[in-house]
Amino acid sequence: MKPIGERPLFTRDYADPARFEPAPGSSYIYGVTSEPRSEFALSLPRRFGSVRFVEVREGEPGTFETNVVGHERVPTRRRVPLEKFVGALGDGMVYLDITGLGHATWAPIVRVCIEIGRPLRVIYLEPDTYSESPAPDAGQIFDLSERIDGIAPIPLFASLDDRVEDEFCFVPLLGFEGVRLSHMLNEVQPLAKKVYPVIGVPGFRPHYPLDAYLGNATPLEKYKAARNLRFARSNCPFSLFYALEDIRERHPGQQIKVGLIGTKPHALGAILFALAHADEVEIVYDNVKRKVGRTAGTARCLVYGVSDFLQPVRKAAA
Repeated sequence: MKPIGERPLFTRDYADPARFEPAPGSSYIYGVTSEPRSEFALSLPRRFGSVRFVEVREGEPGTFETNVVGHERVPTRRRVPLEKFVGALGDGMVYLDITGLGHATWAPIVRVCIEIGRPLRVIYLEPDTYSESPAPDAGQIFDLSERIDGIAPIPLFASLDDRVEDEFCFVPLLGFEGVRLSHMLNEVQPLAKKVYPVIGVPGFRPHYPLDAYLGNATPLEKYKAARNLRFARSNCPFSLFYALEDIRERHPGQQIKVGLIGTKPHALGAILFALAHADEVEIVYDNVKRKVGRTAGTARCLVYGVSDFLQPVRKAAA
């Protein structure tokens, strides 16, 4: 296993988000929520007149709405409408800002862009702080979610390979919410010895890894899963991808079920891993409803060279 420092990371990190400049003739897809960091895209059109800015609004489940003529409502559970939507953006680079978009919206777009060979950069704005719980306990240090709507496939990532418990590993990507980990463990029912939790190290803030461990301490202890802890940079999808590769090499022939709980960069890494190893990976998502005002401020802008990374990875896996 190579140290992470010896593996390529296709990331540009802007401590000052204002220094980011999209390429001329490109398209920039984004969504705006109650979180101030999602409004980053709103500052760009007046500075970059040659870039096409596409606002996405999440509507009914399985669809999103856009300001692109002829693609005002795009279904996400079928490839063809998504391919036509991406095709309508022209031939330039696609920037996909996932900061203000849910997994069920941005993940299908990533899949289609990769499969049709579209140059793709994914944008993520780190929050400055998370909202702390007014009554913190061991399973809820931060006040981030309203409810869990239940396990359901992300569009275009449904898996029909339902294996028995001794034929898969479960890799939950930990956030701060132990309640969500407990829910996933109850639904997935993995063998304790095949649970490999991943914590983001380093975190967005120095104390976040410890907060994540404490927030998940009860389910981790129940499954004795701390012995299998793995670590990946919290803001790096490629670091997470490599961590999943290491688990896959440790358990050849086993299915890898990845639980999306933690950061969006980790979720992106899991989606890329599923694209590289489609028949071996299942994405598990609890469709959580995010709370209004769950974060404050904007820390930094990260630009991930997704198409540059995944193309050679997929060739090597073929």
